[in-house]
Amino acid sequence: MGMGLGRRYALVVATLVVVYWLVPAGLGRNVVEILVGLVAMSALMLAAHNDRAHTTAWHMFGIGGTLILAGDCVQAWYRWSGSPQPYPSLGDLGYLLGYGALSLGLVLLQRGRPLTVSGVLDTAVVTVAGGLVLWIALGDHLGPPGELVWFTSLAYPVMNMLLLALIVWIITSPVAVLDAVISRWLALSIAALLIADTVFGLSDSSLNFQDRLFSMGYLTMYAGWTGAGVRAASRPEPPAPSQETLLSPLWLLGMYAALLVVPTILLIDYLNDHQDSHLPLAVASFLLSVLVPARMWLSMRQLVASTRQSDAFRDDLAHQAAHDHLTDLPNRAYLMELLSAQMHRARRSGSEVALLFVDLDFFKRVNDQLGHAAGDEVLRTTADRMKSVLRAGDVLARQGGDEFVVLIDPVPTPAELIDIADRLVKAVSVPIMTAAGKASIGASVGIALARDGQIDAEQLLQDADLAAYRAKSNGRGRAEIFDQALRSELEARAKLEHDIRTGLSGGEFELHYQPVMSVATGRLRSYEALIRWRHPQRGLVPPDEFIPTAEESLLICEIGRWVLGRATKQLTEWTREDPAGHHDVTVAVNISARHLASKSLVDEVRSALHDSGLDARRLVLEITETVLMDEPTADAHLRDLRALGVTVSLDDFGTGYTSIGQLQKLQVDTLKIDQSFLRSDDPATQALVALMITAAHAFNLDVVAEGVETEEQLQRLSRIGCELAQGYYLGRPLPAREARIASEPAR
Repeated sequence: MGMGLGRRYALVVATLVVVYWLVPAGLGRNVVEILVGLVAMSALMLAAHNDRAHTTAWHMFGIGGTLILAGDCVQAWYRWSGSPQPYPSLGDLGYLLGYGALSLGLVLLQRGRPLTVSGVLDTAVVTVAGGLVLWIALGDHLGPPGELVWFTSLAYPVMNMLLLALIVWIITSPVAVLDAVISRWLALSIAALLIADTVFGLSDSSLNFQDRLFSMGYLTMYAGWTGAGVRAASRPEPPAPSQETLLSPLWLLGMYAALLVVPTILLIDYLNDHQDSHLPLAVASFLLSVLVPARMWLSMRQLVASTRQSDAFRDDLAHQAAHDHLTDLPNRAYLMELLSAQMHRARRSGSEVALLFVDLDFFKRVNDQLGHAAGDEVLRTTADRMKSVLRAGDVLARQGGDEFVVLIDPVPTPAELIDIADRLVKAVSVPIMTAAGKASIGASVGIALARDGQIDAEQLLQDADLAAYRAKSNGRGRAEIFDQALRSELEARAKLEHDIRTGLSGGEFELHYQPVMSVATGRLRSYEALIRWRHPQRGLVPPDEFIPTAEESLLICEIGRWVLGRATKQLTEWTREDPAGHHDVTVAVNISARHLASKSLVDEVRSALHDSGLDARRLVLEITETVLMDEPTADAHLRDLRALGVTVSLDDFGTGYTSIGQLQKLQVDTLKIDQSFLRSDDPATQALVALMITAAHAFNLDVVAEGVETEEQLQRLSRIGCELAQGYYLGRPLPAREARIASEPAR
């Protein structure tokens, strides 16, 4: 809207200006000039209607412009009626009242805005310099003091200086009140008015109202009001606050121009033999000689302050880039710089470099139980505690998450390193009171030494990390030193991971299926799919030799996807071959903790069912108690899986932390009682098995007893109401080509 409106107004004003220059001097030009003024007044009224933040100011501008326009009409009437033109006349009253309304409008724009020293100085310099020119131009018309002519003539330069001061105040304000385009249009209008008055004062008395140069100033003034009004009517975005600025090259040139005003006027007076302006020149010269240097001095102060602020800002940015925002410790990037520098020094001097990797224990539980705000509080407190037990030269950094690193300098003996690590563990292990409750964590510390100077900083950090992992694996709350044995162990694990990847892509893995039978009827009810690795050199590798390594990486998820796809397709194939015996048989697949936490698990299960054509109700996903309790996303993912129709089984029940009372809250359909309970002949253990089965049935859960190896165990399960069982007595895990059995009773 604003751009279209602006083009229309610009076209009208441009057309009227062209017409003004085409018509002969006389009444026609007066009429055109008045029409341009009316166009400007309509734009100002439109601004008052749309710019609600400055409505009163725009109204005052409109009133001021209308009064000036009325003065033009009075002057035109005197000119073309042939009546003698008095001084002062009603036209002068219109001009002066118009100047007053314009001044009030400018004041209203700045209402409530702060004054600044730089703004006051800039305003004073421009006002003194410009006011001097106006005084010299208009002062010749003052007349005898005390008469109406004198007061009227004095009012013109005074009002002009007031307008000049106000517009400079707006332009130099540190808090912008208007869009920059509006401010420029306003400045153009006031400047055109002041120039027109100055031209009038400096011109010969024969200069009349129709003079082209004088009228051009008024035409420009009206054009400026039109531009400001149209811009304000288009509702521009609010201006961004500005700051006290240093002197720009253009503004600096203006300061020097102000200083040249006095000598220029003196030169003109000398050439014209005028000697009556010495007093105002002396006053103006004195003021400018004080104001301009004061502005320069202020600018220098601002420059120094700005430089200091920039330096402080740069230092702050550098600190933020090198430090963790939560604990204010050096971050990983800064740590690696320090570590690399120390490694270089160690190579030159032949000394050692030591690193401690601190991995917090049970921190995830704090976030899950008390919230992330409490977790942040724990991290800050932990960082402070660790710093308090370190030596003066040691550097504590945050690696990320719940991991910290200590760069030891100087390097003590291995025994002293262990002592430092123990102090860290003790400091971290003290409970922390947070706003959300008490938090208890621990720490596992890995120690790595660079003795030969041949490894780089990344390798040393990785060695310390791996030592911390071994400390965590060996019971937590302890320290381990990275040594050759650990390096060999890690190399072996890396080779095993490579072999697993090769085996997955090379078809070396296969599934063995163990039947799950009905205790009451002996009929086949399900298969448990168990992965086996037929290695080309090592033969059949049992799961406990490769699953732990796979679980430490994303390999376990790849294995899980493969098992899901293969097991569902195999059951579909058996059903097609023996529809009567397998139409209601299910297949169970074990899901690891990492796979259950994966966001893609639900989609992978859905894809496996779709590709195999297997009904979702015939797929059972088995999870352990530990996975269910330690993985926070388990509940949500299991709920989504059950919504697909998949059955969820809780494996090894009784060996974890799940109580019988929690069964009704768990997202499971079946309990699998761990085989250790069946092997015991202790009456109390047998009573516990019966209690677990009764509780499961009370919550509408099926029960599978694992590890059935004798007829006596099977009969005992039958007596206490267990409906399903599996074990070597009922069938060993076998490859698919050997595992399919009929659905008739096995005995």
